[in-house]
Amino acid sequence: MTSKKLIGLAVVGISLLLAGCQTTPNHSFSEWQEVPIGKSRFNVPTVSTIPVTKLEHNDRNNGQVQNEKWELGCGQGFVSSAYTFDVWFTSQTEQELADEAQFRETFENADITISKTYPITSNTNGKAVGYYADAAIGGNSNCKIAKFGFRAANGRKIYDNDQGGIDAVVSVFYCGDSEFDITKLTHGISLVDDRDAYSAAVARLPKLECPSKKTSASLSAIPDNDWGNVQKGSYDRTIALSWGNKLSDGYLDTKVSLKDYGGTLEFVGPDNATCKTQLSIDKYDSPVEGTWFSNCDKGSFASGTFTFDSKRNLIGQGTDQDDEGVEFTLWLPKYNA
Repeated sequence: MTSKKLIGLAVVGISLLLAGCQTTPNHSFSEWQEVPIGKSRFNVPTVSTIPVTKLEHNDRNNGQVQNEKWELGCGQGFVSSAYTFDVWFTSQTEQELADEAQFRETFENADITISKTYPITSNTNGKAVGYYADAAIGGNSNCKIAKFGFRAANGRKIYDNDQGGIDAVVSVFYCGDSEFDITKLTHGISLVDDRDAYSAAVARLPKLECPSKKTSASLSAIPDNDWGNVQKGSYDRTIALSWGNKLSDGYLDTKVSLKDYGGTLEFVGPDNATCKTQLSIDKYDSPVEGTWFSNCDKGSFASGTFTFDSKRNLIGQGTDQDDEGVEFTLWLPKYNA
């Protein structure tokens, strides 16, 4: 299994999940924010047989659309959900989720081989529609994927035309060594009623220790190339980028958004596609090291590693979905410089 194809699946699943909501205005989502696992809106931590090691939230329209993203087993998998608490998804979305051919096409377009599919027709809360499947990604043939919708809220919502349509859509992927009971998750996922009691229940779950990441409070900030000295926040810069034989630009405009744990880069990439690159710090000690992945809206994606050198250059190297080399260099300003 290659990390490139794992990342590609995660990106495809999450992007399609968020694109599926058609019942609210097309306003932008808030930034993803990491929150304690006990604050989970859905009960994924207790119905997943793989430990949840990270939880992130974002929302849209003042919380009308609520998204969650759970990391499984320190990155061996992800579960992502979109929930509309006072409305529901369209019948078209339900029809698309019920279409096995479309389910297969969604993942096979990301070079994921599906061996067998299983329909999802109900969960503990009643109505559900979609599929889960056994799949192979790269050299790993023991992967699980799912995309389904279900009715999470009991009873009638605030509008008179509520006929009990699905109000939550979930994407799942996992490629790890431990056995993942995806049937338990798809059947048992539900909203958390008592947040305090649930937080206490999560605190009693077995913990899986992942490689630690330092916070800004523990960063030394002595050398200039320490990540603690990098200017955080959002600003515009240019990068030097080469993407196989598709693109080479020494002064490519990019929008930078950096935080303590990494950040994002947005630019116009191959085929004039809009591309977003996620940066994740794995090692804060000099030289800073991390991983990155890019996802473009016309289907291209790439991933690799990066370092931050003594000249304050963020240098990334990796490959795309066609195994072509991708490299970039971005000079980052010093905090308060």
